[in-house]
Amino acid sequence: MTWALILAAGAFLVRVLAPQMALVGTSIRDVRWWQVAAAIVVATPMYALKGWYHLNLLDRLNRGRSSRREALPIYLQAQIVRYLPGKIWGVVYQSQRMAATHRASDVVIANLWQMATTNALAVGLVVSLLLALRVSMAWLLLLVPVVLAVEWLHRHPAIETWGLRLLSRFLPKLAPLASSEPVPPMPWKGTALLCSEWIFYFLAFAAILYGRVGWYEWALLGTWYGGASVLALAAFVVPAGIAVREAIFVSAPSLIGVDAATLAVTAALARLAFLAAEIAAAAFATVFALALRPRRERR
Repeated sequence: MTWALILAAGAFLVRVLAPQMALVGTSIRDVRWWQVAAAIVVATPMYALKGWYHLNLLDRLNRGRSSRREALPIYLQAQIVRYLPGKIWGVVYQSQRMAATHRASDVVIANLWQMATTNALAVGLVVSLLLALRVSMAWLLLLVPVVLAVEWLHRHPAIETWGLRLLSRFLPKLAPLASSEPVPPMPWKGTALLCSEWIFYFLAFAAILYGRVGWYEWALLGTWYGGASVLALAAFVVPAGIAVREAIFVSAPSLIGVDAATLAVTAALARLAFLAAEIAAAAFATVFALALRPRRERR
């Protein structure tokens, strides 16, 4: 199933781009690789923020603060492991590495809830920005209730508790967690972390596209790439939506007003920059964790 979706998405890309190969070549030659490097640097903090938010979720479930030095590298490493076919291997890796301090059920629930809140914010943000950029800037006001809704979810975890009990019916191992006391609310910093991720996301797109398109185009391309990423979640068996995200992104030139060749090259550069930033975040966190270990642990 995984390879069938990847091959289908790849075939779609070939069919769409075949008439524009000359334009694709020109667009590739115009790439300024120092800008891609800058995008990698700018995007790296985004993954650190994702990890920090995840650890805050784990703290709520575990009723205690986990060591950021030890836990952050594990989470970021797990995000690299998720590129293996099956997607579940990242969670398995994280669960095993954190087995001494966290229950596997805590890790599973934290990942599920992070996916839910992150994508709820992403859907609202993408819809409001697309409407603002294509219809009227007044649609930017839609961001206010979107952010407030995410903050409400953090402050009132009743839905989270209900979802946990529902999941426990299908996953018996979650039953002890579902029957325990309701999880405590998350303070405002949870919403702040989720919103801050998008700042670095759009800065990375600005770095990639600087000098190639105007601010309107890079904002639109960045927004639509986020929308394609959300839509690609439907292909959950494909690791990180490889090829599927790109196929969705390239499939809507009329929506964006940009030719398919430019969309394809932008998608490829974004995939390269964000993957490299993800690896860099995991590497930096691991190196810092090793450097900050007490001397007796290094022996």
